[in-house]
Amino acid sequence: MNSFWLFRSDLRILESYHQYTSLEEFKKHCWDFYLLQGIYFLENNYFDEVIIWRLQPKIKQKEIVFNINGKRFIQRWVDNFNEIVKYPKADISFFRGGFKEYDILTQQHSKHLGLKLYLSAGIRILPQWKGIYDYILIESEREFNIVNNCIPFYKTANPLIFKPLNLQKKYDICWPCNWTQERYKGQESFIKMVSNSTYLKKLKIIHIGNQPLKGQNMCKKYKVENIEFIGHTNRESLNVYLNQSKLGLVTSNLTDGCPRISTEILMSGTPLVISETTRLLSLYKQSEGVSETTEITMSYGILRILTNLSYAQNCINIKIKNEISFDKLCKKNIENWQKL
Repeated sequence: MNSFWLFRSDLRILESYHQYTSLEEFKKHCWDFYLLQGIYFLENNYFDEVIIWRLQPKIKQKEIVFNINGKRFIQRWVDNFNEIVKYPKADISFFRGGFKEYDILTQQHSKHLGLKLYLSAGIRILPQWKGIYDYILIESEREFNIVNNCIPFYKTANPLIFKPLNLQKKYDICWPCNWTQERYKGQESFIKMVSNSTYLKKLKIIHIGNQPLKGQNMCKKYKVENIEFIGHTNRESLNVYLNQSKLGLVTSNLTDGCPRISTEILMSGTPLVISETTRLLSLYKQSEGVSETTEITMSYGILRILTNLSYAQNCINIKIKNEISFDKLCKKNIENWQKL
């Protein structure tokens, strides 16, 4: 049996999509690309079985199984990853997150894991506990010069959630990021930038993310009055806000990974402005609908897109169809791995 294994963080075990025991509902609501990619592999006959491995939370989670073309997509929770030896070995094992448990597992059961692919970022871009992996997956060209045995990894957003809606524009900028990740997401730098820019102060900006009171207090500190803090929303609502905005903004710094929100913005059909410190492969950037800017040129990057909005949106919609569609990027990943 040809098998693909995904080892996924147990840190957020209660993601909302685990409530869905129907494949159709799961595909409609799941926002985790890594899991959706596993479904693509089965639907397109690359594997006979896909298993998502996670550690059990305190409240026991039952195994969830979807039947796809006579093949099984299994979400399995175990008390210890050593339980993998009870099952036939994998052909490819994909490790997302760079956790110590993964490194220990690769040391103890390397042969049982098949081709071992490691994907993390920030301080864990390389394995921290002497894990044994065949290839390191990276999401920014800047890492090619510092990582050996590396290949690019491509991801995108669920096209059933993030898609163009052709809504009237209410906002100039939609800025999604959580305040619980403040040291990664560059919130204070951007708010300070707004406070010092006559141009940015004129724009209608909305922030989407948790703990909005932190943002409100920071705006008071810097005397910024044009950012509205919406608070946390689900992904479907986020897509609506993005479609009501002229552009999406990502301000992550180098301690962050490759933020999921960058591809969510693009898949919504909304032009994107990102900081030069935000990880993103050039495949996504090579379009008039994407502007990578320094802090000094951030205002210019925003102005350039706002003054050429229709053209920028058209470029993004063409890119969704031709370069960063869900099917094309899943296929690009698996075909790269099959060559290894």
